[in-house]
Amino acid sequence: MTMTVQIAAIALTMIALGPPLYALPASLSLPAGPRPGVVPLTLTQAARELRASGKAGMELVHAARALVAERMVYCRRNSFDIYPIAFTRGYGYCQQQAFALANLLSRLGFEARVVHALRNKFPDGQITAHAWVRVVVEGKEHDIDSIFHDAATGKPAFTPLSKVYTYNPAFRLLAGWGSAAVNAYRYYVTGKDR
Repeated sequence: MTMTVQIAAIALTMIALGPPLYALPASLSLPAGPRPGVVPLTLTQAARELRASGKAGMELVHAARALVAERMVYCRRNSFDIYPIAFTRGYGYCQQQAFALANLLSRLGFEARVVHALRNKFPDGQITAHAWVRVVVEGKEHDIDSIFHDAATGKPAFTPLSKVYTYNPAFRLLAGWGSAAVNAYRYYVTGKDR
């Protein structure tokens, strides 16, 4: 193996391992197990409870959104949890919450998918990437978000400034890998999960 190939291999390894290693101290600072005060609940159990509520249509969609919002406190330190575990533990950043909500809505019989835009304007003026859910109810598509929700309008409280894309498997892998580093950086700088 030539020196150039060896250097390239080392560089690629550092790029691949860098974000997870950078995020590891933040992840380890979060206590193991469920968030204090949260009763363990799986997505299957949550779907069963919501089905038993007797709600339908948008009322059921909003009940699912409210459940995810109430249960999953925004957290920058559990980036390595897959969304079903994040839901059960009661922690989650936007991607985890969006996938949990889309899964829950699918279990309730709705067509739902996770979408994202790289530039979104939020009520505080901040512009950043975000993931949320698009759900079809009675033939009409609706944007639903468990984190930034405007109760008065029943719609997300942010405005996409760039093209909105459906998550695909490659982007999901890349976003999950990159989010660990971004979330850890924001936690290290602010000392806060939100």
